[in-house]
Amino acid sequence: MLLQANLSTGFWAEAVSTANYVRNRCPTKSLNGKTPFEIWTNRVPSLKHLRIFGMKAYILNKDPRKKKFDSRSKTGIFIGYSDKSKAYRVWI
Repeated sequence: MLLQANLSTGFWAEAVSTANYVRNRCPTKSLNGKTPFEIWTNRVPSLKHLRIFGMKAYILNKDPRKKKFDSRSKTGIFIGYSDKSKAYRVWI
């Protein structure tokens, strides 16, 4: 994952965390086609929010003091999913 995204080895913890997040939402034979997430929470996981590790991401700045032609976003790199809420982790 790190090589594909052209990221340094300093991001290995984020890569492992993201791989684990995705893996826990994939069905497995040992659970009769269910996902570990489904067994743990008793609900089917949504996969609509999944993104590619290392892709370019834009962070929207909703500051009302911005002028019409001011930049309203910052560019970063997607490095994973938040542990506490349904949000993305982006390195700027």
